[in-house]
Amino acid sequence: MKKTALLLIGLVLSASPLAASNSGLAADIAFQAQDRIDKGYHLGTVIGVIDRNGPRYYGFGRLSLEGNAKPDENSIFEIGSITKPVSATLMAILDGSGDILLQATAADFMPVLSKSADPDGAISITDLLNHTSGFARDPLDIDAEDDHRFQNYSLDQFHQFLAGYKPEAKPGSYSYSNLGYMIIERAVEQSLETDFETLMHKRLLEPLMMSDSHFAVPDEKQPRLVTGFRQGAETDALDLGHYSSFGGLRSTAQDMLHFIGAQIGVYKTPMDAAIKETQRIRLRDGKKVLALGWEVMERHESGKTLYFHRGGTNGFVSLAAFDLENQKGVIVLVNGRNWFSDLGFRVLDASYPLKEDLPSIAGS
Repeated sequence: MKKTALLLIGLVLSASPLAASNSGLAADIAFQAQDRIDKGYHLGTVIGVIDRNGPRYYGFGRLSLEGNAKPDENSIFEIGSITKPVSATLMAILDGSGDILLQATAADFMPVLSKSADPDGAISITDLLNHTSGFARDPLDIDAEDDHRFQNYSLDQFHQFLAGYKPEAKPGSYSYSNLGYMIIERAVEQSLETDFETLMHKRLLEPLMMSDSHFAVPDEKQPRLVTGFRQGAETDALDLGHYSSFGGLRSTAQDMLHFIGAQIGVYKTPMDAAIKETQRIRLRDGKKVLALGWEVMERHESGKTLYFHRGGTNGFVSLAAFDLENQKGVIVLVNGRNWFSDLGFRVLDASYPLKEDLPSIAGS
């Protein structure tokens, strides 16, 4: 453990600071990142790249409408559903330690499921992580169009919903579900008698030196929070109430490259076996290829295989992606509300097309 920490420290200390000129980034990617800001799609963007030479960071635009400060590797963004592969990695760690097995029946850890949602005991923890449980995207007793729908959704309401819930779909096929991660979060907390964030910090974030990653950002780090941006205006901060495991993490480009660096083997960690478990292909459903918490893109144009996850909240979008074979990864953090994950995919695969000639929406 001590040797691992020292290795991580050495790599972090050798990291390149944010390049003022962004000259280390391919010219077409740098142009598109800035052009989309100029056209009103995004307010700011940080792109972090890691390979065997270590991490590099490239910043564009602004942290907020009020000033001209540029976001950098220490700026704290909402990363939305990129939280899911982080949570899936934690579950793989718990599987390795025998605390909660990935193939265990979910109802064993959350008995309310056995009353209606999973009466046959067919749904495993893996199904919940991989969106193959057959469960709906969100609980059906909340407004799916409300960005703050979980803010006041109590645990009692959640348990009452599950007690009467009957899924329309059978487990086994892919259907994206935040609900699955909500169930996992509650199952972990009930079974291990600790809150999910405390467990994540102890078992995953601290060993990976992800000291700026939080569900609830401490007061002393609030000045580094980036402000969300959508349709020309700033947005309110995300509040998921009791349910943060599917999309509530705030993090920095530097922290996320620690996570991605561990994924590609640049950083050796105590949880390497668990990380490898998350990378094993679990499902092929048409064009959808899933590992554990990761989607997998098999690029016929280049022959590359890219693991990735996108994230989005009311005022942010993001991408985490990596190429295992070539040991290269990327994080794209944006305060804006348009995906444009092409910026990150292009970093990993020069054949991936960029969206060009976009119309301006500034002032609209």
